[in-house]
Amino acid sequence: MAAMLVAVTTGLILTVAIRPGTSQGSISDVTQLAEYQTQDTFADLLRNIVPDNIIAACMKVAYTNYDTKPVVVEGVNGTNVTKTIITGKSVAMTNGTNMLGLVAFCIIFGLAMSTDRNATKVLLDFMNAIRITVFKIFTVYIWTLPVATASLIAASLLRVDNMYDIWSSLGKFAATVTAGLLLHEFLWMPIGYFVCTRNNPFVVYYRVGRALLTALVSKSSYATLPVLFKCCEGGLKFHKRVCSFVLPISLFKGDGSALFIVCSSLWLGQRADIGMTVGQVLLIGILTVILTMCLPAVPSASLVGIVLVCKSAGVPAEEVGLLISMEWLLDALRTCVNVSSHGICAGIGNHAMRNVLWESDDMNYSGVNAETDLEQQKSATNDDDDRYSDDAV
Repeated sequence: MAAMLVAVTTGLILTVAIRPGTSQGSISDVTQLAEYQTQDTFADLLRNIVPDNIIAACMKVAYTNYDTKPVVVEGVNGTNVTKTIITGKSVAMTNGTNMLGLVAFCIIFGLAMSTDRNATKVLLDFMNAIRITVFKIFTVYIWTLPVATASLIAASLLRVDNMYDIWSSLGKFAATVTAGLLLHEFLWMPIGYFVCTRNNPFVVYYRVGRALLTALVSKSSYATLPVLFKCCEGGLKFHKRVCSFVLPISLFKGDGSALFIVCSSLWLGQRADIGMTVGQVLLIGILTVILTMCLPAVPSASLVGIVLVCKSAGVPAEEVGLLISMEWLLDALRTCVNVSSHGICAGIGNHAMRNVLWESDDMNYSGVNAETDLEQQKSATNDDDDRYSDDAV
């Protein structure tokens, strides 16, 4: 979770500072959003976490509506200036998916079902049947993706007046995301690993290089998981119990995906020429962290998260089709960052539990050469400094 927060913060800072979406070729028929006050943004966040109607939450999002009135005031030089002041506030509903409320409801609903598994088994079977049916529908949908993707890109391009401007904006966006991924990969994660373990983090990168190459080709953390197991257990000599627990759990953590989603959401807002307040930017960051943990580790799943974050934050997503043109590069890069972060997590977990796990193995281990085998395994796992120095040489 901490690494995802760092990745989201890095993406926010870079996108706000570089502003890759600021240009002259943005679409012109989008509605400008009102300037939210920070306290109202967080109030809307709390309202949406607990929706009044779970069915309505699939189609409506609560927000603070401002009643404004133009007022003529005297300026600095004695001239009259017209300003808009807020005369009242009210809670209103707008079109969109309240993803934050849906996720909170599903978590609470699942926890409640787990308290009595026998009584809720029928409901669980019903949900599994729905899941299978939806997957069947998605299978048919996937066959239409080539035509649908081309149509989506074409529709987005037809709304742009200046073609050079849009490709220039996409280039700056790709450079911003790449810079954020490299910064997170080679600065923040190594610092975090060194602080937690006092070991060389680049040895982990070297040992999981085969998994990173697989991630570049497959663009899926799920497909890379078996290779990552072999790298961590065989190359890095991490304990099998640590790998069996940490690596599957870490699939819910996508540092690269979180950085890409937050950069894309802000880029779409900049393309629509929306002046975002600090509260709106923080709301996008919070939604990104929550939704990233819900996305499957499959290729291009982050595009779904971008649409959901934009709808929840009130950002127009008409130009999201343009991002597909950069997916061949950015999807591979962010998957590599995700996989390397999984290896870093396994290394930190192995370092934290090394003494407890080997003591447990001492108590349960039996065999003819048990003592000799345990000593060899301990030296391979705990003597990290010697192993790292040999790798460096």
